[in-house]
Amino acid sequence: MSGFAQKTYLKVTKSNEAHDYVMYPPGTKFELKTKEGYIVFKNSDQPGNIDIEDKHTLYVYPSWKDDADIFELTEGKVEKLLTYKFSDSRKASGVKSIHSNGVTATSNVSNSETIEGKKNLEFVLSNGIKFIYEDGVYNATLNEEELTIKYKYLIYSDLGVLKLSFNSSNGKVWWVFEPTKE
Repeated sequence: MSGFAQKTYLKVTKSNEAHDYVMYPPGTKFELKTKEGYIVFKNSDQPGNIDIEDKHTLYVYPSWKDDADIFELTEGKVEKLLTYKFSDSRKASGVKSIHSNGVTATSNVSNSETIEGKKNLEFVLSNGIKFIYEDGVYNATLNEEELTIKYKYLIYSDLGVLKLSFNSSNGKVWWVFEPTKE
């Protein structure tokens, strides 16, 4: 069985402004409700989208938080998009190379030398973005310049946004890179 499969991730476009969106990895639970409280879109592995033209409330339940991210939306869209090359890193160890939107990534998952049972990650994109997670500390750089990281693994650069999720208990890595629109 191949380690590659098609999965869907959640993308929330909050307005018509450039870069006014947030993404969540496959498996993230969510509910989009109308102003009357009816659920019109929720988590599944099927791609799809809802264009927002009047008031909706989106509840997203990320695995890395205890509480929901709540978005009051009056415009934009909520999408489940395919990650064409999704790799479950538990199926193989060592250095791997995968692609997203024309960018290649090399990831190296290793055992922590200081925290028993935990994993560390070195993740490098072909465009120069580098992410390192070591014993609970993470940072990202582009050409040796530090990048802004939001919500642990949402990494912003002039080149685009890297959404990366890393489980330090089992070494599972998920990522997608969305380049800046020209």
